[in-house]
Amino acid sequence: MKKLGRIVRDYPITLTASVNGLAALFGPAMTRPAFSAFLVLLAGAILVRGRHTVTRMIFAAGIRQQHHSRFHRFLSRASWAMDELWRLFGLWVSQVFLVKEVRMRIGLDDTAQKKTGAKIDGAAVVYDNRPSVHKDWSFCWGINWVIASYLVEVPRWRGHVFAIPALARRYRPRAVCERQGRAFKSKPELGLEMVQTLASWFPQRRILLHVDGGYASEHLQKLPPTVDVVGRVRWDAAIYELPPAARSGRRGRPRLRGPRLAKPLVLAQQEKRPWTCVTLRSGRQYELNSWCVLWWTVHRSQPIQLVASRSLKPHARIHFFYSTDLSLTAAQVLQEAEDRWPIELMFREAKERMGLEDPQCRTERAVDRTTPFLLLSMGLVQTWFLSQQDPSLVGFRPRWWRTRRRQDTSPSFSEMLAAMRRELLHGTFSSRSASKEDLLENLRRLIDQASFAA
Repeated sequence: MKKLGRIVRDYPITLTASVNGLAALFGPAMTRPAFSAFLVLLAGAILVRGRHTVTRMIFAAGIRQQHHSRFHRFLSRASWAMDELWRLFGLWVSQVFLVKEVRMRIGLDDTAQKKTGAKIDGAAVVYDNRPSVHKDWSFCWGINWVIASYLVEVPRWRGHVFAIPALARRYRPRAVCERQGRAFKSKPELGLEMVQTLASWFPQRRILLHVDGGYASEHLQKLPPTVDVVGRVRWDAAIYELPPAARSGRRGRPRLRGPRLAKPLVLAQQEKRPWTCVTLRSGRQYELNSWCVLWWTVHRSQPIQLVASRSLKPHARIHFFYSTDLSLTAAQVLQEAEDRWPIELMFREAKERMGLEDPQCRTERAVDRTTPFLLLSMGLVQTWFLSQQDPSLVGFRPRWWRTRRRQDTSPSFSEMLAAMRRELLHGTFSSRSASKEDLLENLRRLIDQASFAA
């Protein structure tokens, strides 16, 4: 009985059945002590309000007696593999959200993680693509991460795409790699490595990869055969006609590409075919035109469908997209390009709600694990909420939202996070309050946590 009381005192947050069943997926990948530390940090990452440092996370989880060094060692020294956690999580996402779909959509992009301090492993001046108030403030001191995400839809909110973290790799600038004596890998190389890993986890599925213009490089030629690409094309890209049919009896090897075409912008301006007007799910209307060409420097002899789009406004700028899947229509290619926007929302929510830039870890292993751990926690919140498809989980909404949002509007990550916090706190009070004294003690602890996080 004394040991049970000590456990209740040391672990005051009780995971409910739905949350515990999801967290149990990662049990086989860790030892028992490491898994208990994982559960505490997971609950703390969800419940903490304010900065997401390790000490604040364990305080939000209610830890009072144990020393904080145990949970720091979980991130810096414990023997568990982050990729194994990503694999188990990906298999669960595939079983829940992609049962009836043959194709899996994967988004690939990078984001900057601002840091302070010169002793953080791998920190350097990195490019930050967030809009800055001051001109030429596009660089910051910190770490750059290349992140892959699952782009999923659920029947309850059909038509809305949710970006769920799938895998993460830390990008090290060339100067940092030379100083540390390691091989340099560019962002496209890290992206290729992650896509190959994801393709090995799902060998029976076709993958539609969404990439930004910065990942259009020769590394896309090494993608697995089950992966198709949708991305942007520069207005001045070098494109070619398809190779002519080989003539029988002609000496020499057949041509691999046809004559070079005009630049995409010139080609679109000179096109005599009528432009097709389409309306996307968002309600925006565009005019489209398409061609089947070769983008030799990126995909070599693999044909691509080049799509030019412009809005209906006068003097609208023309944008260019492409797909290696020729079965997609021009409207579908443009819709897939628009579905990349949830990736940017995921980055914003991860930084603002999950404190992606807050941890103060400095050693190499801790830095490589802490950020992916927070992303994995974010993915668990999303999948827990979306798998239930219950709008009533959103709960409280401000009064003024009723005029702007309907009940069937897709939930934001803030609402998902609030719903899971409510679930954890409700489960703690209902399972631990055997008497009035226990209830008052739990309320006192909750007030202490809330006051600390204010």
